[in-house]
Amino acid sequence: MKYKKIIITIALLATAVGFWVDTSESALEPPQSAAVIEQDDTAPTKPKVVKSMPAKTMTVVEKLPQPISNSFQLMAEAYASELELPSYSMPLSVDDTHLLNPNAYIPQPVQLQDGASASIVLPKYRFSFPEPVVINLEVNGLLVTGASAALHSELTSGSEPLISETMLGADGKWAIQLNAEEDWNGPMEVSVTFRAKGKKQTLKTGIEYSHPTATITGVGDIRAEGSDMLIPVKLDVEQAGYYRLRANLYTADKQPIALLTDSDKLTEGSVVLDLKAYKGVLAQYKGPYVLSTFVLERRPAVPGELTQYGHSEEPAYELGDFAVESLSDEPWQPDEQEMQRLEFLQKMAAD
Repeated sequence: MKYKKIIITIALLATAVGFWVDTSESALEPPQSAAVIEQDDTAPTKPKVVKSMPAKTMTVVEKLPQPISNSFQLMAEAYASELELPSYSMPLSVDDTHLLNPNAYIPQPVQLQDGASASIVLPKYRFSFPEPVVINLEVNGLLVTGASAALHSELTSGSEPLISETMLGADGKWAIQLNAEEDWNGPMEVSVTFRAKGKKQTLKTGIEYSHPTATITGVGDIRAEGSDMLIPVKLDVEQAGYYRLRANLYTADKQPIALLTDSDKLTEGSVVLDLKAYKGVLAQYKGPYVLSTFVLERRPAVPGELTQYGHSEEPAYELGDFAVESLSDEPWQPDEQEMQRLEFLQKMAAD
């Protein structure tokens, strides 16, 4: 029975986690059961005659261990809190650094001998053609006599570098600008090699480099639509596909208001993707408003296909003033799938 409980617990946890993170449009599916079949490899020396017996029916009621039930309770409470506002318009604060700067590159210092350290420093993580890749090397506590930087495609491992250049610098700070070439596309590996105390050291890190599949060209006039301020974002799409656009809404003095998100299947050419800001998020902020910090993704169409990215012609677009009081006061209503997820978590917490 103890073994059976472990199997059932693993199955339930796997189902719950998959259910929790699923953002597809598929309907809720019941959890799958898990079974273990044990076989005896020792063959009998002679056949045995077994009389047929009526099958017995036994009902077993399994309950989740208390720590797991408590975890589901916390998940249910957190998800219920999220459903108080629409997912397409989530409030932002100055503490949401990863959302305010989603393309930030975070340097990771590498410890060297005698307390020294070195790190690769990049202006961002994701680049769009024809942007150059600016690479900096910072070394503390160690005299470096020379440094070079190279860029490899991670799609063709073991190949020659796409480009390799000598870095310029001194006193622990080295830099190089690698100008883009047409064949730069996909995940890349940045490597920096330097010499210190007669030894060669190499640091590596990863970036994304892509030819934009779509470009944000501007923003149309904002208007009221029910309880939402609707922001039409203009795009020039080079590759049709399923796109997701994320952008941050700010006040004119750069105070963050909300993370806005929308997804749709887009055709090639000039199209419009509408972002919406919910009244409950806008209520305490006055215009004029600014839209910035864009992340435009072309989602994979088939398994194994890589996510591709677009970019914006401008880093920010001014939206002007807007009469928030013109929006209706109708409360936000989660959709059927969101309610099913919440009910599932609540049921698991109660078991």
